[in-house]
Amino acid sequence: MVERPRHPKKEIEQAMRAAEARGWRFVKGRKYYKAFCPCGVHLHTVHMTPSNPWYVVHLKYRFARTECWDRRTS
Repeated sequence: MVERPRHPKKEIEQAMRAAEARGWRFVKGRKYYKAFCPCGVHLHTVHMTPSNPWYVVHLKYRFARTECWDRRTS
């Protein structure tokens, strides 16, 4: 599997790695990443240059609110 490019903001990169550890998959676009959940139902976008200082906190909550966050894939 090809590793994705790192996110320039280290806090967002940590949140993305935590999501990858739970089975989420990221695809890089031009100005954002697309995050696909393991069940294939949920899709989130992760911006490259967020303007909101609370963006990382909201991103973590957005991932955790999905039903498949706690579900383990085999």
